Amino acid sequence: MANKESFEQEELRYSFTGDWIRTNQRAYEGNFSYGSKVISHNQQSNAYLTVTTDYVEFYWFVSSESGYDWFEFYIDGIREIRESGTNNTWTKFSKGLPKGEHTFRWRYTKDGSVDRGDDRAYIDCLVINLGEHRYLIVDSGYVKIWSNEDNCFQTLMVEDEINGELVDVTPDNLSEDLILSFGMEELPRSKAGLNDLKPKILYYTNDEDIVSDRENLKLKITETVSSLPKIAVEDIGRELQEKISSINIEDVVTGLGDLQYALSKDRSSWFVYDIENMKWEQVDISSDIDFAEKGMRKLDFSFIGEENYEELFNKNDYLYLAFRFFKSELTDESKFKAVRVNYVSSIEMTV
Repeated sequence: MANKESFEQEELRYSFTGDWIRTNQRAYEGNFSYGSKVISHNQQSNAYLTVTTDYVEFYWFVSSESGYDWFEFYIDGIREIRESGTNNTWTKFSKGLPKGEHTFRWRYTKDGSVDRGDDRAYIDCLVINLGEHRYLIVDSGYVKIWSNEDNCFQTLMVEDEINGELVDVTPDNLSEDLILSFGMEELPRSKAGLNDLKPKILYYTNDEDIVSDRENLKLKITETVSSLPKIAVEDIGRELQEKISSINIEDVVTGLGDLQYALSKDRSSWFVYDIENMKWEQVDISSDIDFAEKGMRKLDFSFIGEENYEELFNKNDYLYLAFRFFKSELTDESKFKAVRVNYVSSIEMTV
């Protein structure tokens, strides 16, 4: 969980050491920031902070003699920032880190002469990830975690201390050690391996802000379900009363959804029209890869003329449609509504 120090309160969130001070001389947000103390030539002012984290972020500002008096920032002794001058702009720094204990050092240092600007450096809006947070799923009475190897949720099993056998973990025998050892830091965007329609989510944290204010804790969980492509074939064909002039498709596709088509007169051989090469080609609708690569979409039908349809269909033939439905997200839509076959004569057929 990220903890933000805005320096607006006298009692600071983090235990800094060194000689930097809370100041209202400048601020990126609000009225206060954390700044180097006033120093003279050949002196330096430092702030130190040691925490266990995997991320740090803050805004910094320096106003100094350009090229001689410097603001510097170090992570575990390695310098990340060295800037000087009076450009008077706040700049954001952020960096992901290996999870563990890290020491941060902010320093303002002066050479032997000349003062410029504020002759100080400042930081504001310091964000650090602190605390542990884990997720577990309770499904059909068992605790489950995500398996990257099998790409699905699986029941958590641990060795029984008495007989050494593997046992399933349930909420009754779940311990803090098991949560920290096996709990997921993020919830996978999948329901693979789950049986319950609405499985229970167990959330663990030792973040002091959340623990002290549990009544106002709200988890924002967004469920996203990916759908495998679904291929459907019409059982009943349309008997063509005349030569085809054109075909109009009405469907609804939103988001990352997709809907593709193929045509046949015998439900055995299927065809799509290649609008780039202006010719029909066969497609294997049983192969999702082939159908996805070659399948026609609604707009493709506008490029097909009656002379093209005549290459495949004649009067009294039957016309069948095959569909490839695809939804990437739960909120996507992929829906076939209607097809209208227009004939060379004035006859129309709508289904």
